[in-house]
Amino acid sequence: STITVGDGAGAAAPTGAAGPSAKFVEVYNEFLENEAAAFVKAAGALSEVADMGINSMAETFYSEIGNTLAMAAECSKPDQKVLMEKMKPVMELFPKAEKAAFKRGKFNNHATAWKEMLQIVNFLFVPKPRGFVEESYTLPDVYLNRILVAAKKMEGEEKSMNQAFVNSAKAIGVFFKSYVKEYHAAEIAWNKKGGDAKTWTPGAGAGAAGGVPPPPGGMAPPPMDLGPPPVIEASAPKKEASVGGMSAVFAEISKGSSMCESEEAGGATAAFKLKKVTKEMKKAMKKQPGLKPKAKKPTEKKAVKKAVKKVKPPSCEFRRGTWWVEHMVQDKEVEGVEQKHNVFVFNAQKCVITIPGKIKSITIQGCKRATIIFDQVISTFEVVDCESCKIFCRQSAPSIAIDKSKGTQVNFSEEAVQTLPDIVTSNISETNIVLPGKTSKDDPIEIPLPEQYITKISGTNGDWNTDTTMVTHGG
Repeated sequence: STITVGDGAGAAAPTGAAGPSAKFVEVYNEFLENEAAAFVKAAGALSEVADMGINSMAETFYSEIGNTLAMAAECSKPDQKVLMEKMKPVMELFPKAEKAAFKRGKFNNHATAWKEMLQIVNFLFVPKPRGFVEESYTLPDVYLNRILVAAKKMEGEEKSMNQAFVNSAKAIGVFFKSYVKEYHAAEIAWNKKGGDAKTWTPGAGAGAAGGVPPPPGGMAPPPMDLGPPPVIEASAPKKEASVGGMSAVFAEISKGSSMCESEEAGGATAAFKLKKVTKEMKKAMKKQPGLKPKAKKPTEKKAVKKAVKKVKPPSCEFRRGTWWVEHMVQDKEVEGVEQKHNVFVFNAQKCVITIPGKIKSITIQGCKRATIIFDQVISTFEVVDCESCKIFCRQSAPSIAIDKSKGTQVNFSEEAVQTLPDIVTSNISETNIVLPGKTSKDDPIEIPLPEQYITKISGTNGDWNTDTTMVTHGG
């Protein structure tokens, strides 16, 4: 099948616009007909991958990027809010892809690879698209290589379909690397003389700048010859002001002012009984330094030095039986872990840390907006002093401890809920656990963990007892 952009027709571009025939639009349309169409076909050929909706998501994803590039050829650069509104169909694909990747099964690598492929859309937003694409176009390769390894044990059509999925996915990454380098290296090639992106629609273009819009239907245009303005006769008699009222008040004030300023009354000085300052008195004042006003010394503002926060480089090292994963800001998979090893994740920021296989214990501390994905823990999984972190358990964890943390979300797969863990919490807030729905098609069920407790004291004469229960809200 062939993926199309908009309705495929395209309207005349506004004056000065590059129009739909811009070279980078033509090259992208060829990509839709070849690499993108091949991936959609390969994803649709695998029934379980098609059931996840990956082929339909891919068709929407790449065609919407094409629409944005066609808009760039015809319009000047919009603000971020308008661009995000135009890309809304793409943004809606991210939670769908994450939900598909969360499901454990034979095709989990396919779903996770597709989730990573979605990251390429950020080249439309970042300041330097070329550098971003060169670093991110290989993100799905970890999962695609796993599919190739598994395909070696397959035979016949199943093997060829999985290989086609991998090859078409990698071809897309290679295309974007060369495409962005050629046409959008420094930034997206928006048309500086183009129309308004806010009014642009696929296939219809944007209205030309300048010109006045016609009046609404049914309304007559304003008359063009209105004639000269009416002449007001200057000989009209003035109406005399009435005696009294505010006019009289202002007249009295004016009269008093003129009296104060007159020579007969001695001016304002005499009116208010003030002593007149002569020229001799002014000279005497100048000779006395004590009477001169002191000049204010200009105050120098001390420059306040801003404390520069030191950013430590990310590292992943194995020391004395423990993998130390520290200061990560990009996605990282800890490779080479064994059953007797521990993993300690410290200060991970806005990234995904994946820990495959069976391992002794995992501890995360001081992390913010990080996602931790693990298969199986023998002892315990600990969360200490973290904020807005997501935990994904794929297989099992006998015990989970959460301490001094806010906004933690612990997700369990269908396999993990077969052996549910004990969860120990202290000093937490906004903490939820997410469990699978009744069927694979149902949405996951999110359950908040209690934060408030009520303690009742009972007993007499030194024999005291306490009974503590969680506080429940609602009916």
